[in-house]
Amino acid sequence: MATDLRSALDADLAAPAAVAVRGLDKSFGAQHVLKGVDLDIAPGEFVALLGRSGSGKSTLLRVLAGLDTEFDGEASVPKRRAVAFQDARLLPWKRVLENVLLGQKGAAAKARGVETLAEVGLADKAKAWPHTLSGGEGQRAALARALVREPELLLLDEPFGALDALTRLKMHALLRRLWAVHRPSVLLVTHDVEEAVALADRVMVLTEGRISLDARVSLPEHLPRRSPEFADLRDRLLGELGVAESER
Repeated sequence: MATDLRSALDADLAAPAAVAVRGLDKSFGAQHVLKGVDLDIAPGEFVALLGRSGSGKSTLLRVLAGLDTEFDGEASVPKRRAVAFQDARLLPWKRVLENVLLGQKGAAAKARGVETLAEVGLADKAKAWPHTLSGGEGQRAALARALVREPELLLLDEPFGALDALTRLKMHALLRRLWAVHRPSVLLVTHDVEEAVALADRVMVLTEGRISLDARVSLPEHLPRRSPEFADLRDRLLGELGVAESER
């Protein structure tokens, strides 16, 4: 029988994990997408999830976000959670600050919105229309919309996939900075192995509906992307994803 998503972890619950998933199964008709997934994410932990197309990454994220409640197994998440997608999904008829504050009302919420826009480098865009923003600015606005809700769990579904390489690197630095300040638990779904290693504390690979690899990220502070540890973990993850050495 399908189990509803349980928002059971709050400040009063002495649990070791912010996210606790047990035996999560999900099918779409005859297609078995998630097969007994177990997952824990600690408070403040940054986890990246890799996998081939169709492996179930986005399905798992949607379950944790509460967007899909028809599944078997158990999934406990914080009450306060927010999602950002590859498409910024800004409402074109609302200005940037209004988009950030969707569902939020009052002077305190507006003050938080203005502050959060400043955090993402869009202080001067509060009254701008979404169509005037660049791709990177749109994603900054989407991050602001997520963070203004002060989530305990931030779910990111390939948020930088449509950006050019330079903008993506700048967004990586911004996300790490915002995470260090706000410290939500983060689950980042991505196809980009280097992005996963550069951003996360821990990287998992989802293969045919099961977590086939779970690796801690330990990199030197100085030039981490150029370190042997970065290259070694990248190659290990690429191998798990089925990428031959000659194709890397």
